[in-house]
Amino acid sequence: MNLQLVFVLVGTTHSGNIGAAARAIKNMGFTELRLVDCCAHLTQDAIARASGANALLQQAIRYQTLDEAVADCQAVIGTSARDRHLSVPVMACRNVAEELVFEAQRTSESIRAAMVFGRERSGLSNEEMDRCTRLLRIPCNPDFSSLNLGAAVQVVAYECAQALHSFSVDTSSLSDTSDDDIGATGEAMQHFYDQLYRIMVNTGFLDPDNPKQLMRRIRRYFERNRPSSKEINIFRGILSATEKPFPPKKKEP
Repeated sequence: MNLQLVFVLVGTTHSGNIGAAARAIKNMGFTELRLVDCCAHLTQDAIARASGANALLQQAIRYQTLDEAVADCQAVIGTSARDRHLSVPVMACRNVAEELVFEAQRTSESIRAAMVFGRERSGLSNEEMDRCTRLLRIPCNPDFSSLNLGAAVQVVAYECAQALHSFSVDTSSLSDTSDDDIGATGEAMQHFYDQLYRIMVNTGFLDPDNPKQLMRRIRRYFERNRPSSKEINIFRGILSATEKPFPPKKKEP
């Protein structure tokens, strides 16, 4: 299977939770942990709660921002326990896992997907949610929906592992699919958003002192169905022509 899952923790404040997450990830056969603005992750508490997943914990890569952590990912799945204004589509954990496997089976290219978990107390911020292509929710008791970070990672890792092992599709129905359908990476999308923002400001379409929620709405639109790499290059080409328009071609007499 050409699907690579990476688990991203954002703003974790208790090192033991990082260790518990590492244990859960290794339990289900995954190998990559990324940390964004987290506390120290090689403490005695973290190593103790990793319970043998020390190598995975030691190989965890630290990042300053979520953008940096998911720059190479075509899909970014954010986890949340509550509704968010202007959020991307909300899906059940199992459905997200099956959708990722389905997309991976459609192409011969490698797909990297990030499963993103927020802070223990407040989860992911709205701005961080804007970086996600999907929003994942674990069905819980509505009267007691709070999950420990390690437990949440365990559930998501389990569902992803089950999807990888058991989910199958009739590949004959996918014969007309193309590798061009693979979503652009987070890095490519961020370049697109930066260029679009610059043009909107320069043309007066967007007031930077009163942006309201324009960029969030634009992000939401594109992240609902992330364009492919070729499609985003077309969009950026149009924007570049807007910034530096070519002179019109002269018609021959």
